[in-house]
Amino acid sequence: MKAEREAATDKLVRLGPVVLPLLGEALTQETDEHRAQPLANLCVRLGTPAARQLLVDLAPKVSLPARAAIVQALSSFASVPTDAPVFHRLVEEELRLAQHLLHGMIGADAELRHALHYELGQGRQRLLGLLLQVYERPLLLEARRTLARTTGKQQVNALKSLKNLLPRPLYEGLEALVEGGHSRAKAQLLDEVLGPLTASEPLITTIVRRGTAAFTAWTLGVALRQWHPQPATVLHLYPHLFSPDLLVQESARAVVQRLPVQRPAAYDVLLAEYPSLTSQLMATQPTDACTSALERVRMLKGTALFADTPENVLAAIMPIMKEVSFAPEQEIFGKGALGTSLFIICEGEVGIVNGAQQLASFHSGDFFGELALLDAQPRSATAVAHGHVTALRLDQEDFYEVMAERSEVLRTILRVLCQRLRRQNEQLQVQQ
Repeated sequence: MKAEREAATDKLVRLGPVVLPLLGEALTQETDEHRAQPLANLCVRLGTPAARQLLVDLAPKVSLPARAAIVQALSSFASVPTDAPVFHRLVEEELRLAQHLLHGMIGADAELRHALHYELGQGRQRLLGLLLQVYERPLLLEARRTLARTTGKQQVNALKSLKNLLPRPLYEGLEALVEGGHSRAKAQLLDEVLGPLTASEPLITTIVRRGTAAFTAWTLGVALRQWHPQPATVLHLYPHLFSPDLLVQESARAVVQRLPVQRPAAYDVLLAEYPSLTSQLMATQPTDACTSALERVRMLKGTALFADTPENVLAAIMPIMKEVSFAPEQEIFGKGALGTSLFIICEGEVGIVNGAQQLASFHSGDFFGELALLDAQPRSATAVAHGHVTALRLDQEDFYEVMAERSEVLRTILRVLCQRLRRQNEQLQVQQ
C-alpha cells in the first residue's frame, strides 16, 4: 500500500504544475491532517513559487487540520516577507480560538477539559508553524520540537528562548498555551493580550457547529454528549448524524434519541427541516458490533499499552482495530504460526499455553501477542479462548502505517512492551 502511494505521488510530481488545481481542491475538502499532509508535501516536491503560493492562498480557507499540514509544508519553503499579513491574521485567529478554549475549560468537567487541553496543544503547534513564516526560524523550530515532546517546566524553558524574538503581546499569548497553571489565569492572560472574549456562543455549540473541520473527533464526541441544542442551533447536528467517523456518528445519534423528551422544540425544528430524517437514520444504521466506538476508545485507554495516550489520538487510531470473537476453547493462534497481530481483550479470558503448561492468563483490558507488532516471527506459545472471548485485533501492517503518523503513540507502546519483556526476563531468572 505504501509503495502504491509513493508510485502515485511520483506520477503526480512528474505531471508538474497541472496538478496544482487538483491539489487545491483536495486540500480544501480535507479535514484530516494525516491525509492532508501528503497532499501538501506534493507542493513541496514540486518546489515552485506557484506551489508555495497555492499553500499560502489555501491556509486561511481550509480546515484547521489541513492548515496544520499546510504550515508544516510551508516550512520547507523560504518565507516571503510580503505574505506576512496573511500569517498575522491567522495568528490572531488561532489566539482567539485558544482564548475561547481556555474560557470553556473554566467549569468544564474532566472529560471535556482533557479534550480541550489536547486541542490547545494542536493550536500551539499550528501557531508556531505560522510564526515560522514571519520570524527567524532556528529558534522557533527548536522551540516547536521541544514543546511537542515535553511537558510542564520544560515547555516553559523552551518558550523562554523566544522572548527576544517575538513581540511581547505575542510572546505572552504563547505563554498561555504552555502546559501547567490554571485555565482561569491563562484565559485572563489572553484577555489582556486580545481584549475580552468576543465569542457569541457557548464553546460546546462552537465545537458542534465547526465539527471536525476544527476539532478532533474525540472532542466533537465529548461536546455532542454534553450538548443541549436549542431550536436555533439544532440544525448543526445534522451532518454529524452521517459522519464517516463512527464515534461522531454514534454521539450525534444519541443526541437525536434524547431530543423528543429533553428538547422537543428543537426536535420539531430538526424534523421540519429534514422530514425524512427517521427513515434516513434507519437506512444507515451502523454495522452491529459488540462494543461501541466510545467503549473501544475507553477500553484502549484502560490498557497499559495506551494508558498515556490521549483519547483524542486513540479515537483516531481506533478504526484500525478489528473486532473479533472466539468460541470457548477455540485456538486464537497456535505455537509456530506466523504472528502478525496483537489482541486486546474486550470480554472473556485467554490462556497462553505451551503444550499442557499454562504460561499466562489474560482478562478484559489485557493485551497479548504484542511481539508480532515488532517482528513477524513464529509464535512461541498457543493462545486459547477460555469461554466466549471478544477482542480487538491490531494487525502489523495497519500498526506500522498509523504509527508512522503517530510517533507519540509508538514511543509509549515501545516503552510498555520493553517493560513487559523486562518483567518476563526477571520471572524466568527467579524460576531458574
